[in-house]
Amino acid sequence: MEFLEAENQDDCYSTGAGCVHTQDQHGVYVMYDAALRDLEDLEAELLLVASYYIEKEKSHKEGSKSKSSQTWGWAHASVDRFAVLYDMWSWETALLQNKCQLLDSYFEAYQHTLDPEERFALAQVMTDIMHRRPKFDLSYSYFVKAYQDECTCLRLHLQLVGGILNHQMECQREYVPRLWREDHPDGRSTFGLPLNIICKQLISISNSCPALKNIYLLEFHPSLGLAGLIPRALEHLLREACHACRLTSPSGFALMEQHILQLALDLWLNPTKPEVWYSTQLQKDLFSAKVMGDPFLVEEIGLLALKSAADKEQKQGQVSQVLLLETFSKLLELLTLRHRLIEMSVESARLARLYKELALEMGFEEFHLYLRPVHFEFATHKDKVDQSPPVFITSLLEDNGRVDRYSPTTLVLAISELDDNQVGKFSFYTKEAILKLLFHSGVENLQVTLACQAAQKNALMVAVQQASFYHPHQVGCPADVKVSL
Repeated sequence: MEFLEAENQDDCYSTGAGCVHTQDQHGVYVMYDAALRDLEDLEAELLLVASYYIEKEKSHKEGSKSKSSQTWGWAHASVDRFAVLYDMWSWETALLQNKCQLLDSYFEAYQHTLDPEERFALAQVMTDIMHRRPKFDLSYSYFVKAYQDECTCLRLHLQLVGGILNHQMECQREYVPRLWREDHPDGRSTFGLPLNIICKQLISISNSCPALKNIYLLEFHPSLGLAGLIPRALEHLLREACHACRLTSPSGFALMEQHILQLALDLWLNPTKPEVWYSTQLQKDLFSAKVMGDPFLVEEIGLLALKSAADKEQKQGQVSQVLLLETFSKLLELLTLRHRLIEMSVESARLARLYKELALEMGFEEFHLYLRPVHFEFATHKDKVDQSPPVFITSLLEDNGRVDRYSPTTLVLAISELDDNQVGKFSFYTKEAILKLLFHSGVENLQVTLACQAAQKNALMVAVQQASFYHPHQVGCPADVKVSL
């Protein structure tokens, strides 16, 4: 901002004809020394790449007889150097334009971010994008393919990030007004809530073409700071896929990156909800946000629990000063356990789907995921039992007397294999059910439930990783590799 009574000491930036212009505090157009050094380095790199591909031109004939024709061939006079430089300039410009569009998306998310660590992570992401270069494959006859692959990756990345951030803003615009509804006039009840959205004067943060939705002047979405995790997840997927396929060529890496980005984009455009793989009752008891998604209802539950505990201690003649802290600590623990249990359940559901796919490829049926010994009361009676040597479970798959070929219609929590009546019975669907968890060892039971779910998830992860490690892949063929996100 500029004020008449204050001297401007900051540089100003503007965009015109697709170029960014910098002006100092006096309005003079300037270029930074770092930008000039980067330009010199870029010129040297472009000339080096262009020279290499000019020398790669096949017009030189080693069998030429005349000395003049041999000199003419060594000079590659048949190569149109202006055309090569034009191609290099055109594709470098296209690459920079794609970079700018992707940078605008992350920069708009950066403007909403308040946490210093998230701002640093986003700044690192933008720095990495600025320094991205095409993956030149020296075995190719020309450099255009490397630029095409890099531009394709940037466009796919832009579609993915833009879709995720716009969707998050839409969800926040629906959620925040519900919290600031008029039936809570007390100012103290709004403490800790996200900033309210004042719907006046739509603006665009970006200096160029807006990458995300236009926002209101006083609209902030700090949750957009998590956008810095997207490149980290994509990088991890790319690293695992390249390791599995044993890629070595730069073009192979570029094609694999396109493949990963396209899979991620398809998954985002056609999302699946892993919670629907569980029973309808469990979706209601665990995943429903009817009560736990409303902070005012959670606050009401905490006050009811505090009142009940205070009345109980008052009858016993013991009013503890730490009662308030204990009650709300238990409520916070309950919220944390539910959140972690949902995360574990979703991860287990995705891993279970991968486990079933790999089991089918190996020739096992769906019950292999739920394989367990026959219960003692249903086992076949034998008069004489000898000490048999250890056997593999695969040799007993067809023996119904020793293996329970159980295959449920929906997924179940891991605790159901141990206890489904007492410890594994809980509900977050009503206030009464949540209060019951607070007073009747609900927190301890949920801790056991979470531990069992974590053990199941880790076991599934180990099994999937082992099967994937020994799964044969076609080396250097990213398009044929089946990658599951």
